Amino acid sequence: MSGRILVVDDEENVLVTIEAILRMDGYDIDTAGSGERALELIGQNDYDVVLTDLRLEDMSGQDILAAIRQRSPATVSVMLTGYASLESALAALREGAYDYLIKPSDPEELRATVRRGFERRQLLRRITRLEELDELKSQFLSIASHELRTPITAVSGFAQLAVRALEERLRASPPPDPSWQKELERLVRQLNVIQDQSAKLGRLVRELLDVSRIQSGRLEFRLAPVDLVQLVREVTEQMQLGAPGRSLSVRVNGSSPVILGDRDHLEQVVGNLLDNAMKYSPVAGEVSVFVRTKGDEAHLTVEDRGMGIPTDQLARVFDLFYRTEEAESRRTPGLGLGLYITRGIVERHGGRIWMESERGKWTKVHVALPLQGSPAGKRLEAGEVPAAREGAPI
Repeated sequence: MSGRILVVDDEENVLVTIEAILRMDGYDIDTAGSGERALELIGQNDYDVVLTDLRLEDMSGQDILAAIRQRSPATVSVMLTGYASLESALAALREGAYDYLIKPSDPEELRATVRRGFERRQLLRRITRLEELDELKSQFLSIASHELRTPITAVSGFAQLAVRALEERLRASPPPDPSWQKELERLVRQLNVIQDQSAKLGRLVRELLDVSRIQSGRLEFRLAPVDLVQLVREVTEQMQLGAPGRSLSVRVNGSSPVILGDRDHLEQVVGNLLDNAMKYSPVAGEVSVFVRTKGDEAHLTVEDRGMGIPTDQLARVFDLFYRTEEAESRRTPGLGLGLYITRGIVERHGGRIWMESERGKWTKVHVALPLQGSPAGKRLEAGEVPAAREGAPI
């Protein structure tokens, strides 16, 4: 077993005994017979575990503990104490010590305590590394998204200009050779493909940028009163124009609820839910949007008659990059970003989102948002965003 341990005690026989026991387990041991020497070693080295006597001649064990917290908070500290100082040892635990041992310590108990402390230190290292990787991932998403936007915009823009130029040229003076005409028309079609794919790539970059902003808490909102039914109808009509073969409907129960929100982001929520419903349901299947008021909340439900989602996967569908097993097997396009972004926007509005489904029959996604003037709506207006709550069936 590899690990570095510091033992601090002003009794020579205690130092020698503990060092001998722990070296048998393969630890690298440093010893200090005074608090001053211990502080010197702590300042020079990074220890996995520090065992320190609670009462030293020149300082207390709490002083050693404070130095450890300042120098290396992840280092695990174990207090060594006599029976008469048990209360002080418990006080040290409250101040951050991992454990304590009563002297003279049983060798097996000593070894077990140090082993647990070492394992805790290793776990803390892994957690720190995962947090660092998560931060790097967020930075990469943000930087990559920003850097990709400019070339994608340029490619899309120049493709659009080229298409317009060729179409105008064909209208103004058609080529005398029919083969040239066909070649130019083929070129126009290819440029349209470039433009369409650039638009898809642009949407992906915007989604990645939204993910980065959600994770860093930098998703900006401009709050204003929003008529939810009007917004839903407008987004649904736009989606219908882009998918004329689809059957999209909006049904309202009662008057139109008014909420306080960022209209652009709320449009993104409705658009994501409709796009998701159409993606995972047959072309002939109807996608319905229901809007109603319930208490102090506006409720929005998007329902499709698609393949449904297994119950054991419902809790994960809003996770970043998560895709259901069936979506993967059918090679349904997507990266698992839309629902994660949607949840982030809804929760930043003080709302909640949840899903229910029956395999092979239907899926419903529910969104509940606080009404303007409601207690939650007033907190949102004051800049207070409530914690996310667990959803419940409508």
